[in-house]
Parts: sequence; structure tokens; C-alpha cells
Amino acid sequence: MPDGFLVPGKKDGGVYVVRMDSEDLTKTTDTVKITAKKNNYFYHMGYWVDLNGDGRKDFITARSNAKKGHGELVWLEHPEDGLDSTDSWTEHVLGNLADVSFDLQVLPEYKDEVVVFSAHFFDEAIRMVRISTVDGSLIDSKTIDDTNILSAYNASLVDLNNDGNRQLLVNNHETKDKKTGIWAYEFPADPMADEWTRKTIASDFHNAFSMTVPNMAPGFGYAVWPNGKHEGERAHILVAGDGDHAAHCLYPTGDAANFEYENEVFKNAGGTVGALAFSDLNEDGWQEVWMPNYDNGYIMLFSMKNQADQSATEKILAAIQ
Repeated sequence: MPDGFLVPGKKDGGVYVVRMDSEDLTKTTDTVKITAKKNNYFYHMGYWVDLNGDGRKDFITARSNAKKGHGELVWLEHPEDGLDSTDSWTEHVLGNLADVSFDLQVLPEYKDEVVVFSAHFFDEAIRMVRISTVDGSLIDSKTIDDTNILSAYNASLVDLNNDGNRQLLVNNHETKDKKTGIWAYEFPADPMADEWTRKTIASDFHNAFSMTVPNMAPGFGYAVWPNGKHEGERAHILVAGDGDHAAHCLYPTGDAANFEYENEVFKNAGGTVGALAFSDLNEDGWQEVWMPNYDNGYIMLFSMKNQADQSATEKILAAIQ
């Protein structure tokens, strides 16, 4: 559990492991902090991966103090005695290569490495970082965009067209509607040396009015295949609108090479939609979408269906009552 946030009084974060009761998963037995205190730094996310070849999974994470140039990509070395260790896990700081969100990938181009794609919110940049899984050292890094993206919020490596070509699906998080958007950065032949061509997927998300702290949009974007099958089909993109108080479905349409999509709101939530989650509870092959409403305190579940099975006026998303 990465912890902390940029609001006053919450900046001193950490990374915790919560032990669950083996007989009752609604209860916990212990909470262990594996990071040392670092004043005014908070954590958002991370991945478990063995970065030094000792067979134990280490934890790679990013932290920030909400200042440009101060974010850090760091991995925590898993000790022999694990959670029974009386000390914090050894930190290996790789540098100002992430601050909030990032995606971890294993790519066939790079043996004995993992690749991090980081969305720098405070540095306003997107970066690619190569890390050794032999000794956890930094191998190389590449700035993909530090000019146009503005406050980058999320980055994930995908194949939107299911044609074997990869893209980095990226969105920013802005208060001004005209600056908001979701883009596909095309994976080049040499990702470390070549330019990443950017194509616009959606833009102009409308932030809800706020009397206090300005809202920011969009939130996270997700590449989703509604029927669970990737073969020959373009991905839909589901978007948690966050500050626009809505949930979106971007339908693939038009020119696949230019990543053309139709942006449709499937739920005006009237509250912050910070994230979405997906499942197939009834095992019919079709995905369901979980939509939380932070301000109004509820979660809605939507089902995805074949358009041919619905009336002409319905789209692929239908609310479960």
C-alpha cells in the first residue's frame, strides 16, 4: 500500500504491506512499513519484481514531494527475512525518472531488463527507463515528450489496433478544458533513439465547476476489449473522467492508422470518477465496468453487451440495476 498525498498534513507517506488473516480475509493481522521516513514525500503505486536475481520480489515505486525535478524512481530490496525484518528495506534510488504514475513492462527487445514508462505529473514529461534485473541498476533512459504533454497523468503500453504495433496510451490531467486530452505515441523502430509520433485520440474534457479547488481531467484511460477477445479487433478505451464528473467510452471508428475514436459519456456521475475497474463476474466473456463515485459515495456496475442484442438506440454499455 503506497501512502500519502500532496495535501497539507498528508505528505509524509510510505509503503506498507498489510498481512491478511488466512482464515478471514476481512481481517488483517499486521501492517509493516517497508520504507524509511522521508519528509514531505508520498507514494502512489508500485510493482513487485525481482530486480537483483536473488529470487525474492522487490518493490519498485515512485515518490514525489509535489515539486518539479524532485520526483524519484526507487526500488526497495526484499531482505532475506522479508516482513520479519526489523529494519526498513534497502532503498535504491534510480533518479528523477518518475514521480506519480508509471507502467512496468518486460519487452522482447531487452533481455534481463524491465522497462518503465513514467508519466511525470510535476515534471510534465513522459519517459522510458530501462532497468537491469541482474543487479537493479539503471541502464538507460529516454525522454519521449517534455514539451506537449503538460501534466502527464498516466501511461500504459498497448496495441490498440491488434496489428502487432505498440503504442503508449497517455493522458494528461489539466484544469483548462482545451489543454486536456488522450494520445497514442507510436512505438518506433528504435525507441531510445527515434522520435515517438503522437496521435490525438480525444481532447477537450469539460471540468465540472468548483468553488474551491479547481477540478482536473481526464483521469485514467484503459484499453479494453469488451468481449474479452483481442484477435482482429481494435480496443475500446474506457476513461475515468475524474474532474469532469463522468465516465467515458471511446468507440473505435474511422481510420485505425490515425487512432480515430468517438468519445461518448456513458454516465454523468455528478461526482468525481477517479478510476475504473473491470471483471467478468458471470463468465459470459463480456466485460463489466465498475465505476466509483467519490463525492456521492457509491459504486455502479455496468455490463458490456453485443450491440446486435440490443435496440438500435442502445450502445455497448448498459447499467445493471
